[in-house]
Amino acid sequence: GFGGFLGMGEKYHAIPWSVLDYQRSQGGYVVPFSKEQLEAAPAYSINELTADDGHRLRQESYDYYRVQHDW
Repeated sequence: GFGGFLGMGEKYHAIPWSVLDYQRSQGGYVVPFSKEQLEAAPAYSINELTADDGHRLRQESYDYYRVQHDW
């Protein structure tokens, strides 16, 4: 999540699970996207992400990152 104050107004960038690569040496997940791609990615509130099971927003994220669906 990014932005917001005390949990209010925070936006989340949904990244497809299939592109997450946990690297112990980095202490977390590494993704194959540039900082600019991540900053320009669609961002949503937690309410938007959880509405209607988030199907439409997942679709938008997969389309943005040009990743094949894993379902």
